[in-house]
Amino acid sequence: MIIQNFRSSVDDEVGGQADAGRGKLALVSNDRPFMPLARMACRDTRSSMIGEQHLLNYLLLAIESSNYPLSRALMVNYYVSLKTNPFVILTGAAGQGKTELARLFAEALVGAGGTQYTLIPSAGVWPDATGQDRYYRSLQEQFCSWRFLDLLQEAAEPSNAGKAYLVCFDALHPDEIEYYFATLLQITPTGEKRLNFPGFPADNQPIVPPNVYITATVNTAGQKDNLSRNVLRNAGLIEFRAAQPLDAPTRRETELRPAIPPPVGYQRIWLGAALHDLTLARRRLVAILGDDYLGRLRCSPELSRLLWRGGLALTSQTLQDLTTYIANSFDERGQGLFEPYNSERNAQIAFDAQVVQRVLWRLRESTDGDLRRDLALFLDTIATTSTQQAVA
Repeated sequence: MIIQNFRSSVDDEVGGQADAGRGKLALVSNDRPFMPLARMACRDTRSSMIGEQHLLNYLLLAIESSNYPLSRALMVNYYVSLKTNPFVILTGAAGQGKTELARLFAEALVGAGGTQYTLIPSAGVWPDATGQDRYYRSLQEQFCSWRFLDLLQEAAEPSNAGKAYLVCFDALHPDEIEYYFATLLQITPTGEKRLNFPGFPADNQPIVPPNVYITATVNTAGQKDNLSRNVLRNAGLIEFRAAQPLDAPTRRETELRPAIPPPVGYQRIWLGAALHDLTLARRRLVAILGDDYLGRLRCSPELSRLLWRGGLALTSQTLQDLTTYIANSFDERGQGLFEPYNSERNAQIAFDAQVVQRVLWRLRESTDGDLRRDLALFLDTIATTSTQQAVA
């Protein structure tokens, strides 16, 4: 029944088969029909006066006020990755702030305690100890799938089209990642997200609403399994390093801080900020950087030397993915999100940061530990430089 209602809501939202099933939306008469229009007019006027830079700065300040040791470049990278990719995977050892970043970002954008953010936990390691790990993981996957569907159904309601919904799959095991992001979630060549339910023809698979943003966290310490190509092909991958967990007193103070409702209009700015079409992405970059500079944009000399040392090359698909990411690192006015006052520097930071993040995962099992260390240090240098320039 949930799936049927979800499909109806999605069909109504995207202009599909309006007569397939019954949705939940009920039209209620309004005794003051002009008041909502007045509120909408005020809201849209306010949204047009502020932009993505205001939204990003608000989110950064909200996250920084939590006292978690997360760099500005890391937070902007997560912001741009959510805009660009069907889903984002945060990797690293436990206690480095992966889940907290997803939670703090969601609460800053949509508020705390509501239904627009859902945390779906992993089954953890306990099924392996029972000797019946397949059985228990299957139960966990089915339960979490229904929680995921509940969020998708609410997001698909036409009345919620202007709201952002965020979900975080927390501390997933590699086979859980495979289930959610290669089996359950299918990405079409056009970037559309569909749910792969048994018995549904490919053309009729439910569409994940465009106002849903998906994050997963993976604790890499002790994990030997690599993520599959099917997962990595569509993921925005961000590796966490060197962050220290909060001590108990600070953590309690952070958790008890009263939640402040986010400003009206920011969710609509967020929903309208993303570019997914490669042609439109390139058009934006040409308008900002010029065709000549864009054609010459490559890895910085220091990063090129590191890649050459490891015998690493970028594929044409990677370069295409980088184009969309770099375009999303600029706002609609052409101002950089990493470096607001230097468009060429912003593009270079976005290019290098994405290359390093992709390469670090490929080197996870490499015997050249020095190369991985040097690439990580280079990434830290980018983070420090972009933070200093943004503050200046």
